[in-house]
Amino acid sequence: MSSKYDSITEPITPTCATIKRTPSRASVSSTYSTRKRRRVSVASLHLGEDLARPLAPETPIEEINGDRFVTVRTSTSLPLNITPRTNRIAKAFGLLDDRVLSPTNSPSVFSDRCFRSLLRRSASELFSTSRAASLLSAKANLGARNHFVLALDGPGMSTDLFASPMAWSHANCIGVAFKYDVYFQDLESRAVVHLCRSSLSDGTVHSIDWGGKAKPYLLALGTTFGDVRVMDAEKGMQLVDWVDDGHGMGGMHWNGDVLAVGRAGGNVTLFDIRMRAEIANIMGHKRRVHGVKWSIDGHHLATGDDSGNVHIWDHRASNLLTNGDKNIRMKHKGPVKALSWSPWQHGLLASGGGSPDGAIHIWNTGKMAPSSGPVHTIPLQTTITSLHWSLHCKELLSTHGSSWAVPQSNVHPAAHASAVGVENSLAVHSYPSCQQIVNVKAHSAPVGHSCMAPDGCSIFTVSPKEETIKMFRVWSAPDDKDKNEGSDMTFKSTIR
Repeated sequence: MSSKYDSITEPITPTCATIKRTPSRASVSSTYSTRKRRRVSVASLHLGEDLARPLAPETPIEEINGDRFVTVRTSTSLPLNITPRTNRIAKAFGLLDDRVLSPTNSPSVFSDRCFRSLLRRSASELFSTSRAASLLSAKANLGARNHFVLALDGPGMSTDLFASPMAWSHANCIGVAFKYDVYFQDLESRAVVHLCRSSLSDGTVHSIDWGGKAKPYLLALGTTFGDVRVMDAEKGMQLVDWVDDGHGMGGMHWNGDVLAVGRAGGNVTLFDIRMRAEIANIMGHKRRVHGVKWSIDGHHLATGDDSGNVHIWDHRASNLLTNGDKNIRMKHKGPVKALSWSPWQHGLLASGGGSPDGAIHIWNTGKMAPSSGPVHTIPLQTTITSLHWSLHCKELLSTHGSSWAVPQSNVHPAAHASAVGVENSLAVHSYPSCQQIVNVKAHSAPVGHSCMAPDGCSIFTVSPKEETIKMFRVWSAPDDKDKNEGSDMTFKSTIR
């Protein structure tokens, strides 16, 4: 059957008109949610891949040294004080430009090298922190006080810097020679006693010295003309008088019952108080013997003369240790009066020279060998008038007279630094470093002599030109000193 549509041979494509529809809120929300979920899921997928991928070792990790709570101000931000009103508001709230935190846009990166350098510097400061000074040391006593504790008048004392016109006894009495007279003061009762007076024919009193712990009231004195006397200060009487015409007087020191006296002719005379006679005459020096000092055990005697030679005499063997071998020489470039034996190391001797030497030599007399020199030298370019080792710590005290100029080309910088301010002063050096730890201006004129207290804590100094005597508290004794009554480093007497 044919139809009217049979004649149409081309295909017919259906068409429809396009109708614009406004989506509802529900459809918009649904579409947005779908797209958002699709974006989040894709981002989550990529984040997982990134976390699963291992981090390349060459990838640097930068740490920004910034503050996440302070925003970075842009360069185009307007200031807060562009108008008078905003200026007043900013000033009231403290928001002016010079007070607003403004971190930089590109903070500096704190490198690993800077961090390691900071750690090294902090560690070095930690390990280099100096320890606190010992309570026994002069740094904690004289260094903290930096002043004398007692001053006395001393008119008429010998102006000879090689004289020894003052001594401190184990009975806590201070003896002083004023020209022809000798006085002593009991530091417990403060009583002053006139002990004796030398005649015009005997000369002025040059040196005095108290006896040891066994006989603390024996006082020996020597005059410029060579007369030697021994006085009993407790009874106020003369025990013996040794006259040696024409030999002058140097230093003197007791060793039990034996008194050693240096002479102007270079010899050293030994007197025994029990025999009341001369028992030995030591030859070895060629000029006046200024320094005379027995060792702590009494076995050796050290002497120093005007030419700078130092000799050690063995009391048991009755011979000079420094005279048997010509190569063993203990020598200074100036006169030697200051001598001191260490109380805590056997055979350790300190000697000090005058002008033009001005140095402290420390000798180990137990290991003397040919051509051996001092184990330590402290150059000071100042006259050294006395030396004292501490009884309680490893420190050495020195008193000084005048200084002199030395060409800088001949002086080591360390030696020049140690010599600054030592003139007319009292200095303390640590051992074995030999560093100066305390330096106190003792007098306005040269310090002529000094003596140590029986407890080893205080020092009396005398300046003949200034005509004053001063006492300094230099060290402290340990708290348990009364418990160790058998120790050689403890004494019961005190200074009040």
